[in-house]
Amino acid sequence: MKNITKILSCALLLVCATGARAEDMYGQLARELTEAGTAVQGKKIAIIPFSYADGRTGASKDGSVISERLTIKMINMHKFEIIERSVLDKVMTELKLQNSGMIDASSAQQLGKVLGVEAIITGTIVETSAGQIEVNARLIKTETAQAIGASQVAVDKNWIGDASAAPKPEPQAYQQPYQAPAPAAQARPYVRGENEYGFFDVFMGFGAPSMSLEYTNTASNITISNDYLVNNDIGIKVPSFPIGGVNYRSVKFDKLATEGFGPIAFRVGGFGKRALGGDLELSFEKRNVKAQTAAWTLNGASAGNVTFSSNDYATVKTFGISGDLLIRHAGKKVDPYIGMGLGLSLNSIELPYTKGLSNSTVMSRPGDDFGVGLMFRIPIGMRIKAGSNTQIVTEFRYELNTMTFDRGIAGEDDRITLSGAKFLIGMGFTF
Repeated sequence: MKNITKILSCALLLVCATGARAEDMYGQLARELTEAGTAVQGKKIAIIPFSYADGRTGASKDGSVISERLTIKMINMHKFEIIERSVLDKVMTELKLQNSGMIDASSAQQLGKVLGVEAIITGTIVETSAGQIEVNARLIKTETAQAIGASQVAVDKNWIGDASAAPKPEPQAYQQPYQAPAPAAQARPYVRGENEYGFFDVFMGFGAPSMSLEYTNTASNITISNDYLVNNDIGIKVPSFPIGGVNYRSVKFDKLATEGFGPIAFRVGGFGKRALGGDLELSFEKRNVKAQTAAWTLNGASAGNVTFSSNDYATVKTFGISGDLLIRHAGKKVDPYIGMGLGLSLNSIELPYTKGLSNSTVMSRPGDDFGVGLMFRIPIGMRIKAGSNTQIVTEFRYELNTMTFDRGIAGEDDRITLSGAKFLIGMGFTF
């Protein structure tokens, strides 16, 4: 009886020692890879299932078991953040990468960008003549695709089966195949492309667009005289006109030089995996007519020139809401783009020398008003990468903003159009 007890005890100790030895091999593998990865400790890594070095086809259960056991060891060491296997499988399927240790440099860099991992552990396995499996593991930094560590151990195969060497089924008599209903489609996680990003921009614009200003009244009662105050509806003095004034249906000033500032704006948008993108912009701009001598027309006929002696004959403050459709060429550092945009403008119009009914029940100055307008533009620009999430944005655009108002007068249809080129510069933040 004593001899039997001794034999059983020895057998139990041998089994425990064998299990401990196998466990130690995975511990050694994890320890050596961790020591080699001091530069990326505390950061995310992914452990990819190992594959046979002889390239045998089929999914290898051996490689999956070894990678799972190594994953448990790495997690318990608390040196890295390990990507969950389910997340890794979905991403590799989406990127059409082989779910095995056969990962090339380009694939490693792509996984690093999509998963946000600093390194991956990959490798191969080899069956030995002693019935063990030799594990050759490498720690690869995704940014450079450079192997920064390696480890080699031999482990005992103490699990059952191998998907790559599964026995072939015995031939059976033909049966009508059962057609199961198609499984419900499952939503796959969206994987952002390499050149796909959203952006938020803040910028300032510079330029001096010209202004076209036209008063039109169907009753032909826009009065102009040789005096600023007497019988003069638009504050333009013409010495050759009588004191009683002359009435007109249309008075137009074309291509008036302006000054001011803006636009001051911010916008949010993005680019997809390909060339198309878009944005939504909110902006503010102020423009006023400069002191100058300019051409004008009366009832559509040229009337020579007229002089504006001050800088405040007409001032327009514009709040714009607009959007652009963009086409870009994705680059490593610079994304040039071109587009077309449309928008709505809300305009405060100040006319201190013009009479109207907008502020009084009788014709009086100022003839201030509010006008709703339409905006059209063609932007050409570039986004220059300045940091991991920042860009310098420069843009040249041609923009047109046309608005209507009536000074509160029946039959009136007045119009202001601002048009010209602008240069914008600002800072963009990507997400």
